[in-house]
Amino acid sequence: MSEYEECTDALVDPTVLTELQAELGGDQAIISTFIRNYAELLPWRVERLHHALEKLDIEDAMDAVLSLKTSSHMVGAICMSRLATELEISIRLLPGPAHLDELRALVNEIEHFVSATIRELETPLS
Repeated sequence: MSEYEECTDALVDPTVLTELQAELGGDQAIISTFIRNYAELLPWRVERLHHALEKLDIEDAMDAVLSLKTSSHMVGAICMSRLATELEISIRLLPGPAHLDELRALVNEIEHFVSATIRELETPLS
């Protein structure tokens, strides 16, 4: 089983949001807004990664992946966070921006999990 297949078993860790809700005094409205904002921005964040790779812009790629990693971690999207961390490390190990295109497959893997991650995050809101 590859690490990407493992993501299908655990896209979201619900305890992260439960703990955040407890820290915020149990306010479900804040958590719902937080989830909604993440879900709305997730496709844009992944598209930003694609765009940075196309432009061979290593600084924008790093900024985009750190945004994805941090926001995913905060909302409990553990698969996204793990894949973003892997991408971050890969970017740091590149010999230069001309090699960014080598990471396209990993960004495609990240994109593969966007819809399912959003669905899983929004399920408790239904």
